[in-house]
Amino acid sequence: MEHIKENYVYTDSVRSDILHMIPEDGKVIGSIGCGQAKTEELLVKSGREVHGADVSAQAIEVAKQRLTSAKVIGPDELMPFPENSLDGLILADVLEHLPLAGERLANYAKMVKKGGWVVISVPNMRQLQVLYRLVIKGDWPERDLGVFDKTHIQIMTDKRLLRWAKDAGLSLAGWYDSYQYILWPINIYKIIDLMTFRFFRSFLHYQLLAVFRRS
Repeated sequence: MEHIKENYVYTDSVRSDILHMIPEDGKVIGSIGCGQAKTEELLVKSGREVHGADVSAQAIEVAKQRLTSAKVIGPDELMPFPENSLDGLILADVLEHLPLAGERLANYAKMVKKGGWVVISVPNMRQLQVLYRLVIKGDWPERDLGVFDKTHIQIMTDKRLLRWAKDAGLSLAGWYDSYQYILWPINIYKIIDLMTFRFFRSFLHYQLLAVFRRS
């Protein structure tokens, strides 16, 4: 996160995929890398208590108007919230920006009470789009957003995420689908995924979306 500057692109739109993953239990929720907190704002409106943290002071100024609380954190801050203080934690496209991200996740997990949940989304860097660019084209483009975001420093795969989660004392509660629509309204990736009984899901999903529970 230390390389993210104040002019980093922050979108101000609702992440419906993240909202879909939020468990029904849990009153007190933390969100690291909350940005302007457009998504988390809907959780506050539904009666949840949401505390945000981000490295961008500009984004936090907006988030303060939307959340229960929001604060700027340093790029090396290992535990933005007190240990065992949260019922749930949102890490939406955060880990791929962090050095030693597996160790960071282990620290973040300690902020969640036992039995609490952690919602994680990261780019799937094993997907077909990435393999095409890397293997066929022999290139890795730098873009402002998406899987080729130029601020990414971690290569994320499902197995790597599961390994980090296990080391952090987190158990998988469930994966969620994330397809990139390449032929509207028919999604070829989704059709292939279902027809192959999800055997090739790690190649077809645009992002890795998962909910974990702290053991």
